[in-house]
Amino acid sequence: MPKCEDGQVELPSQTLCQATRAPCTIVERERGWPDFLQCTPERFPEGCPNEVQNLKFNSSGQCEAPLVRTDNPKSWYEDVEGCGIQCQNPLFTATEHREMHVYIAAFSSITIFCTFFTLATFVADWRNSNRYPAVILFYVNACFFVGSIGWLAQFMDGARDEIVCRADGTMRLGEPTSNETLSCVIIFVIVYYSLMSGVIWFVMLTYAWHTSFKALGTTYQPLLGKTSYFHLITWSVPFVLTVAILAVAQVDGDSVSGICFVGYKNYRYRAGFVLAPIGLVLIVGGYFLIRGVMTLFSIKSNHPGLLSEKAASKI
Repeated sequence: MPKCEDGQVELPSQTLCQATRAPCTIVERERGWPDFLQCTPERFPEGCPNEVQNLKFNSSGQCEAPLVRTDNPKSWYEDVEGCGIQCQNPLFTATEHREMHVYIAAFSSITIFCTFFTLATFVADWRNSNRYPAVILFYVNACFFVGSIGWLAQFMDGARDEIVCRADGTMRLGEPTSNETLSCVIIFVIVYYSLMSGVIWFVMLTYAWHTSFKALGTTYQPLLGKTSYFHLITWSVPFVLTVAILAVAQVDGDSVSGICFVGYKNYRYRAGFVLAPIGLVLIVGGYFLIRGVMTLFSIKSNHPGLLSEKAASKI
């Protein structure tokens, strides 16, 4: 190659030139082809017979690290056919992976212990605790308790690889897919739904405090008839967001965190489905929290008799 006969060299045809580019599109996208390899009619004539149909070389191709061989087109790295990104994030060393896993295990264990203790305290005196706004703290802790279970699931034997890796050893990207297990999707639903529900319950808590403080000293019950709307909003909004993420298949696995979450690959989805809702929650919750504190200061100044000396001193 090229073919030589009777002292003449047979140039490759235009068709052959175009065909050789297909497996190497990443070269064209990243660096571009040099001038002498441009498929111009001057160098590669059009309409010439393509006698060379099948070229075989005495070598075997392989995927260079961090790419691994895979026959699944959904696992292929962009413009590199037959190779996909390895499951373990190549940007972090094995030591950094272990350190992060230790941190996650410690933090999640502390969270699950504290939230369980809080839930047990509420359940032990449920008749008196099942009152708004105090009972909202029960739901907040319940959400983060369930979310911690999702974070700790990776520490079961072989669970982390099952959650974040595909069967061919590549990283899970664009889940859910039909040919993989649901472990990645299940962990995502547990962690994401619990997180969104917990932060929305925070807004409900600040709103309940604000309205309750305004009604101090009166017989008016501001939360009467509104608590059902609390549940409707808090459980339905995260459900809609979760279904939307699954519909656009933007759940990705991450070996560092050991879970599947939205937008590890496409950060625009992370911004839209995580940062934007949490930012809105902080703004709304902060507004009601500030208004509630201002109401308490107003009561302390204008109606000191409504508060006990102990409560007034804390304000």
